[in-house]
Amino acid sequence: MSRIEPRQGLFADVTVRASRVVFGRDMESTRVFARHPRLMFGYVRYNRAAERVRHVPKALYELAALRAATLVGCEFCIDIGSEFARRVGLSDDQLIALHDAHASGLFDEDQLLVIDLATGMTVTPGEVDDDLMARVRARFGVKGALELVQLIAWENARARFNVALDMTPEGFSDGKACALPYAAAGIDSMSITKRNLTSPASIRS
Repeated sequence: MSRIEPRQGLFADVTVRASRVVFGRDMESTRVFARHPRLMFGYVRYNRAAERVRHVPKALYELAALRAATLVGCEFCIDIGSEFARRVGLSDDQLIALHDAHASGLFDEDQLLVIDLATGMTVTPGEVDDDLMARVRARFGVKGALELVQLIAWENARARFNVALDMTPEGFSDGKACALPYAAAGIDSMSITKRNLTSPASIRS
């Protein structure tokens, strides 16, 4: 399940059981983190801080993280992110259409805004211009904008960490609709340009 052998023993068993509190199920992937306790505890602390979003609706927070995960191509993150997005109201059709959100007509203006911010922050090189950031601030305020930026940046870190270690899905979306990584959708994330990001003229009315 990983390029680093999972830790066994009592400490690792405890981390797996503790993961049930956060994720609702035992997460065997925590055995990999348990190989380096100092980094693991730091990861957990920062994760809690980044996910403590108070100025942005949780449904948008989950959507932003999932969008970033699909661009990075982290199957672990897409699996769990699709389930968490589903729990806060994202439909199966929206999950499947996430790679072409604007054309699908399935997302409202707030959803498209956070999708565009996540897209701009995740593509390489980044494509977040003044207009996009101004609209994020106008809609969610300074604190909301900072929360979204921190969350998306953190999801990039989590997703790239998991890709490097080849962390596999934990089965959250087994038998259910799931967002597609961009490679599976036939889209090269590197080809996304400012043209794909929301402009006032392209927002669905």
